[in-house]
Amino acid sequence: MRMLEIAVVAVDAVVLLLTVFRVPSRWWQAASGMSSMRRWLRAEPVLLAVLLLTLLVHLVVEQHRFVMIPAYAVTVILACALLMCWFRQVRRAAVDIPRRKRPALRVLGRITAITAGVLALAVSSAAGVLLPVFDLPSPSGPYAVGYTEEHLTDSSRQEWTTPDENDLREVEFSIWYPTEATTQGRPLALDRRLAKSAALSASDLTGSSRARGALENLFDYFRLIDTHAVRGGEVVQVPGGFPVIFYSPGAGSGRFDNTSLMVDLASQGYVVVAVDHPYTSGAPVSLSSGRQVDRGPRDPSATEANWLDRASRSVSTNSADLSFILDHLTALNADPGNPFHHRFNLDSVGAMGFSLGGASAEQALADDPRFDAGINVDGTHFGTVRDTGVPTPSLNILSTDHVADISKARKGEQDQDEGSIEDARFQEQFHDRSTGPTWAATIEDTNHFSHDLFSFVVPALNGNTVQPQTEETIRALVSDFFNHTLRGQEPRLLGHDSAVPRRVHFLPDPARPDVQ
Repeated sequence: MRMLEIAVVAVDAVVLLLTVFRVPSRWWQAASGMSSMRRWLRAEPVLLAVLLLTLLVHLVVEQHRFVMIPAYAVTVILACALLMCWFRQVRRAAVDIPRRKRPALRVLGRITAITAGVLALAVSSAAGVLLPVFDLPSPSGPYAVGYTEEHLTDSSRQEWTTPDENDLREVEFSIWYPTEATTQGRPLALDRRLAKSAALSASDLTGSSRARGALENLFDYFRLIDTHAVRGGEVVQVPGGFPVIFYSPGAGSGRFDNTSLMVDLASQGYVVVAVDHPYTSGAPVSLSSGRQVDRGPRDPSATEANWLDRASRSVSTNSADLSFILDHLTALNADPGNPFHHRFNLDSVGAMGFSLGGASAEQALADDPRFDAGINVDGTHFGTVRDTGVPTPSLNILSTDHVADISKARKGEQDQDEGSIEDARFQEQFHDRSTGPTWAATIEDTNHFSHDLFSFVVPALNGNTVQPQTEETIRALVSDFFNHTLRGQEPRLLGHDSAVPRRVHFLPDPARPDVQ
């Protein structure tokens, strides 16, 4: 919880106790026998002023968020109660109205007020601790970072996921790019669409799609988190342009789920293009028709085989999305009237992705020779790439949980579902059949969601309470790989176990993670 949120809850709790139990009693009774200079101030206006001032300062300085609504409700109810009490006392003093004595009702009312108030404050406090307003790590590179986004329709491809034969494939994508430190622009907060994809991921974990709307409201505070980028700003011009890296999100994830990594890469002199793929991304994609679509809820009736087939087809479609956008960037780079004219080095293009997006990035390496290197972050090797491998350098970052599952499936140590068995087989085939150099690495004590911003959102629930160190390690590993493969620099980390700051272990045999 933030400092002023704690102050709001603490003041609410103190005022609640003082109001219900009316202590100290001397404060609540005007000392009529004393001179006016020595009389105590009435309790009601003092408590009302403290209550409302604390809330006002919090709203102005920190701004509101959804999880604090129960505490705000307590504040409002207490303020109303204090005003009513103050009004009755003033009226009673003026008219000399006798106090009605109903001790049983008074005791019941006090118990009810304390119970309801404490419960509401506990809910806000617990939610505030479980869903902290986190700070993203600062970018490590020398450049400031600018941001823009675009929407494209590919007239050459039909949308296969819908029954309408007239639907064409559409994509939305963001571009993070290097800009000058003196650039003036509107600070860019985490995008509201990240709240939607994070809510979808959380609903997957809870197994309840009905909770998605409530979770979106819980994540409304993303608007308060600075990404260390600005909207707009002129693209820095350097000889030859900047290398380009594409990012593809996982199924149910969105292009903003790894914003911190995107901004860091841009600060190091890369143009980063993050793509939302309609019907697989969790963030809503606005179509030209005005509709918004995302992955939607999982089909509980789908079999493992059907899901694998659909995932492989999605990977091929997503790969084509990346190639289509690369065509668009090529046109922008050649257009003298475009701000990105001669800003891209299209001889050095990489692709990376998380989960299903990692497989999409690998598929792009196999499908399009313009892609020079790629990273699969904890994804299964779906698509035809599992049979062909890739002809270019590739890095496979696996969670320790993922390695353990593959090892168990290979050894037959316990009953494994079809997906785990296929995952182990795909891992072996991909690395054995790739003609380009491949690496596989793990970061200690990580799970699937350790590799995106979801671990920042709910660190206590997913067990990753050291996410800033994990994020720093991922940044170092990703930038070292692309610096080597796209810029020709000598690698500092690639292929060597190290701690940056968390321990990174490179698997001796990427095709067989259980072989150490």
